[in-house]
Amino acid sequence: MKVVFLTDSLSDIDGVGRYSVRLISALEELRPDLEVCVLLARKHRPTSKDVPAHWKVEVALPPDYFFYMTPFRFRVWRMIGTWRTRRALRGASLVHAIKDYPHSLVAVDAADKAGIPCVATGHGTYTIQPVVQEGPHRALALGAYGRFKALISVSRYTKRLLLKLVDPSTLDPARVHVIPNAVDAESYVGERPVGETPWSGKRFTLGIGEVKERKGHHLAVAAWARCAKTETDLYHFIVGHKTGDAYEEHLRELARAEGVEDRLVLLGNVTEDEKIDLLQRAEVFVHTPVTASDGGFEGFGIVYLEAAAAGTPSIGSLDSGAEDAIVDGETGRLVEQNVEAIEPALRELLTDDGKRAALSAGGRAHAGRSSWIDNARRVLEIYDGVLRKS
Repeated sequence: MKVVFLTDSLSDIDGVGRYSVRLISALEELRPDLEVCVLLARKHRPTSKDVPAHWKVEVALPPDYFFYMTPFRFRVWRMIGTWRTRRALRGASLVHAIKDYPHSLVAVDAADKAGIPCVATGHGTYTIQPVVQEGPHRALALGAYGRFKALISVSRYTKRLLLKLVDPSTLDPARVHVIPNAVDAESYVGERPVGETPWSGKRFTLGIGEVKERKGHHLAVAAWARCAKTETDLYHFIVGHKTGDAYEEHLRELARAEGVEDRLVLLGNVTEDEKIDLLQRAEVFVHTPVTASDGGFEGFGIVYLEAAAAGTPSIGSLDSGAEDAIVDGETGRLVEQNVEAIEPALRELLTDDGKRAALSAGGRAHAGRSSWIDNARRVLEIYDGVLRKS
């Protein structure tokens, strides 16, 4: 069986990339006869070393900022992407749009022309954002949702939001399947050969995610800065692409206002080994996403499962996909999207060794129950179901 996957990333740096690599690898493990073809977007991130050489990988899709193009450029790139995808579908049984809209629009356009089914994954922001916007993207997105044979939502939270916005006559709820993200827990155990690092020998909290509003770094930094005034040896490291914009400067100003700017460190992107080392050594993982001014939100957050696997308790936000990734009181804490709720939760975990140890043990156990193989098995059931009906 040949499956063509559309994604903008096969990288360890971002969540969609990690999802793509782990899921496709697990699918192939369960179905050794699976022929993998991956279509990547222009300007994609560096490919993970875990991508097998035998996968057929081709750069064929519009760049990730496709959504923000002018109407004319959007139409041109849609036609180019559809033509290139249609060409890759020769001999394929199914298309899986791992990347959300508008790449999923290209996937279903090409699938319809080839006469084969299209399955899509909904990760969060770009599952919802085109539907709530006025203008052509709303109609195009709704049209795509009506043509998907199945939609995999990575969280109950994302599914709930989507079904509030899309009429059942367009998207039958029975075609929306919640399959939460997973983690290879064993990969986060054991020392990593990273040598001397900026965090060596330091006590710190950690945030991971691109430096932008919806990741909620401003809440995490503000809460950490208040705690750091009394926890005078406590650093906060942030892993993720640095933007150098006003938002990044705002984070520094939050720390500066509390007199702790020298202990806020924005690392940018790091290697996978370095990320795991950071997760293992952090006292608390603080990732507090918000619903951003442009409607963006966190659809799940694989990083919470990775922190749990590393034995580090998390603090995450209610009213986001963190509700599906954190088991409140077992692997970490779920709190409201404000500093006043985050600060006491963080202070408690920093000062209560027993509580932190209990959440660490609970996190490891929870992550150990997670499996990409189980995730892939459910995805294959969806593939088989839509192929039987096609």
